[in-house]
Amino acid sequence: MFLFLLLSCNPEVGLIKTTIVEPSSETGDPVIDPSEPDSITPNSGITGYTYLHLKQVACPACVGESQEITIKFAAKFHQPITDSHTQWIPPVGECTDNLIGIDPSTVSMSVGDYVAVYSGTHSFYAYSVSQGNYETYNIWESELLRDATYTAVTEEGNYSFLSSHGFDFIEPYTLFWIDPSYAFDAPIYRSGASFTWSPTSMDSIFTITIAVYSFDGSQFLGYVSCTGNDTGHMIIPSQYLQQYSPGSLTSVHLSRHKIEIEETSINNSYIETHMEWEVVGTGHIE
Repeated sequence: MFLFLLLSCNPEVGLIKTTIVEPSSETGDPVIDPSEPDSITPNSGITGYTYLHLKQVACPACVGESQEITIKFAAKFHQPITDSHTQWIPPVGECTDNLIGIDPSTVSMSVGDYVAVYSGTHSFYAYSVSQGNYETYNIWESELLRDATYTAVTEEGNYSFLSSHGFDFIEPYTLFWIDPSYAFDAPIYRSGASFTWSPTSMDSIFTITIAVYSFDGSQFLGYVSCTGNDTGHMIIPSQYLQQYSPGSLTSVHLSRHKIEIEETSINNSYIETHMEWEVVGTGHIE
């Protein structure tokens, strides 16, 4: 049966102010004259957004997916702005049943025909799909490096980002039955649904989204999405689940998000980078 997959979420990020020292025109070490503020050029604004998303679905046939693992890399570039591309995400410690997407207003800019991305022996290209937008799905899971520094190279400048990692275990494990005849076995308790996972990440946050459907999967009934620190444990409060009838089917999306601000030579600005590692399981309201 086909279940509509919802997006998960992660928190707002702040802008880190740093400076770049311009070298002296003379030979030798750079000289900074504190009386001349123009000798220091600070980076400012956000001039792009880079998103690397790995999604693993336990039972693709159960949720209308064509494959178990998909990896997407997307990058967009624009004139510098002060807004974040992820400001729509609820704060840590909060839940919502009404996510509202916010796309900042931008003036798109091209950085060439493609973005070349590499780390060690792994490399791939994201080609232009529209003005200032680049993407690719041509990334193999076996080649993707975990917790590795990747460098993105464009005609206008470069930047780096740190990839994320997946999970050794997630409980309840019955969320991840791969056979449709056994899927939807995991109980999602109306009194409160508890989840645990490992490993954790100090530099990431975690979101769990439970999408609820009728007992035969034909109707979408609603959802709840909660954000927390990546501590290895989260409880979805009962107040968001009690409205659903026992036996209703669920798709459960558990995602680790790492959002950072990275310096770039593009417009002497910053790139907002967003790494998401998502797993999707199935269950039922109980």
